[in-house]
Amino acid sequence: MSIENENLTQNMSQEKSNKNQGAQMQQKNQLQKIQSQGQLTSAKQTQTNSKTNKQTSDKQNGKTLENRKRHGAYRGAVIGLSIATGVLGLSTIGLGVAYGMSMNQVGAYSTQIENIYKKNYYDLVDNVNSADMKISKLLASDDSTYQSKMLTEISQEANDMQSSIANLPLTGENILQSVRFINQMSGYTQTLEEKIAEGGELTETDLKTLNDMHDSLTEMKRYLNQMSQKMFEGYSILHASNTLNGDYDQFTLDFSQIKADDADYPTMIYDGPFSDSVVNAKIKGLSGSEISKDEAYTKVDKFFKNINNLRYDGQTDGKFVTYNFSLQNTDGQALYVQVTKVGGHVLTVSGNVESDIKNIDYDQAEKIALDFAKENGVENADVVWHEELNSQIYFNIAPKQNNIILYPDLVKVKVDLEHGDVIGYDAISYFTNHTDRTLASGGIGIDLAREKVDSSFEIQNQRLVLAPLDFNREVLCYEFEATRNGATYYIYLNASTGAEENILKVVETTDGSKLM
Repeated sequence: MSIENENLTQNMSQEKSNKNQGAQMQQKNQLQKIQSQGQLTSAKQTQTNSKTNKQTSDKQNGKTLENRKRHGAYRGAVIGLSIATGVLGLSTIGLGVAYGMSMNQVGAYSTQIENIYKKNYYDLVDNVNSADMKISKLLASDDSTYQSKMLTEISQEANDMQSSIANLPLTGENILQSVRFINQMSGYTQTLEEKIAEGGELTETDLKTLNDMHDSLTEMKRYLNQMSQKMFEGYSILHASNTLNGDYDQFTLDFSQIKADDADYPTMIYDGPFSDSVVNAKIKGLSGSEISKDEAYTKVDKFFKNINNLRYDGQTDGKFVTYNFSLQNTDGQALYVQVTKVGGHVLTVSGNVESDIKNIDYDQAEKIALDFAKENGVENADVVWHEELNSQIYFNIAPKQNNIILYPDLVKVKVDLEHGDVIGYDAISYFTNHTDRTLASGGIGIDLAREKVDSSFEIQNQRLVLAPLDFNREVLCYEFEATRNGATYYIYLNASTGAEENILKVVETTDGSKLM
């Protein structure tokens, strides 16, 4: 199940606290990636009870948790690119040991892996070359129609670059500037295209940024073409990715040279995804002084009432600095808990159960979820979304300000209906975005906004919400839950102008509801 805004894609990843665990997961993910491309038709996957797999499963559950609906909950995101942070690639020896293959099979699969890596690399080279050429054409034109066409195509080339890079065995943080530049290029050119579509023109500042972008792409193209020559001469991506050189593998070090030490990528200042103001934005919702791991341990011990065993599992230094704990409760459930170093707030709880037993009803589960969120500082909040699957129920809870639903500050809670335990919690959005806001009432009034909804829709519910929209905007909107031809839609109209900001359609799937 997922929520997909037609204007948005969501990508969130957390750094793993243990490098060896990251390596194990990278091995598994690479093999699965190859299978998804039809390159591997066999190789028995073994299961492991390591915390790494647990965390991955929990993240998948977290995504499910994130995608539940009640009365039209809406959650925005920014375009992203996930970079693995493991230390090792998929070694041929490790492949043979882990999956019980003969050395002949290992050799055959290694060749297939190498071919996949090279295909993605050469696709990246083609996209960079093509984008470089199209920016040259863009800078040479003053025709708005042609400029718009080139900007659209450059944005697509950048999206394709993201896909190619995501399928290469890159690790660590030394390539993040290059990744950020590609993400920014995609968002920036899309923003300029929309500017022209609305009757605007490219300014001198826009043209200078595009020219700087062209210079950076030219340098990137030069190095990538040099590396292509090395591959022609026998360079192996797979071998290099399995060769450690200090803290990183050799392929990552080689690839990171596409940005020379003395070269700076242009800063693209615009209200869009991965602009510097977004990437470098400070977390708004954390408050309080730093706590020690012992204080965090005590907090978890008190926060969960039925702990049977509690263990400290290290520290994560990501967007949020957290102390991590594994616990088992008296109901036999294993949970993974992250507590922020600043303020000592419970940031995430990950767990899962398999049961068809339901001993509590919806109202009891809702109270458990709201109380859990309130105990962690999320007050004056309503359930805006819920979905029940098997013996688990998922809640999206949004705080309110002046009776306005604050969708950017959503928290997600998963409750086990057998024992009444909270087995999932995600407050990342809340602690990232929550702040005191100045919110005016709707400028056009809800009655006038209703008149702007197409008459073919039958409106079921309406309310004033703060909606996270594309390009990191928070916009006060009227949200209308409406039906047409048996389908349910959520329509968002700008409360100041009446402009239509977004429409989501509910599609029922085998595992719940999906918003398109």
